[in-house]
Amino acid sequence: MDAFLQSLHSLVVEHRLLVCAILAVVTLLEALMLVGVLIPIMAVMLTAGALIATGSLHPVEVIVWCSVGAALGDAISYLMGRHMGAWAVRHPVLAKHRRTVARARLYTRRYGVLALAVARYLGPLRPFVPMAAGMTRMRDWTFHAANTVTAPVWVVSVLAPGYLAARNLGYWKPDPMLLGTLVAGALLLVATLALVRINKAAPSKA
Repeated sequence: MDAFLQSLHSLVVEHRLLVCAILAVVTLLEALMLVGVLIPIMAVMLTAGALIATGSLHPVEVIVWCSVGAALGDAISYLMGRHMGAWAVRHPVLAKHRRTVARARLYTRRYGVLALAVARYLGPLRPFVPMAAGMTRMRDWTFHAANTVTAPVWVVSVLAPGYLAARNLGYWKPDPMLLGTLVAGALLLVATLALVRINKAAPSKA
């Protein structure tokens, strides 16, 4: 078991850029409508923060990759909203989410740029706000400026709890046992939450 955990730790360290790229893809998907609600992003980012504390991942690399992923995901959702316009609420794919889309549009109209920053912490509503910004024709430069600034702020804020928890427990150096426990727990939590959300999203049978 110790040999396996040591190998796992070495794998993460040796392929940390690949791990960062995976984190970037996860943060990108989390920002997309419909797909985003299935991503347990907090579990992923808490684990990434803990891995930073153990020295397995470099903080700057994780922050840069995740910020790029989050910003790109929001930009894609925004462009989709601009392309679909107000008719998006009538699209068959969004039929079950009309109330959520309506809430996102109202939230965006009322709070403007501030909505983009706060929406990153709003759970199920989060992926729909960038799309709503596009639907309500928020200016391109306004959206992209706010998106670029708020993405790294969000990344740091969601990495911090995992990092501080691992640090306060005294795990300054890479610990294979800690790493294995974190990875196994994170994978189990991600799988469980994904299954729950997929079941909720599946159409109910009459």
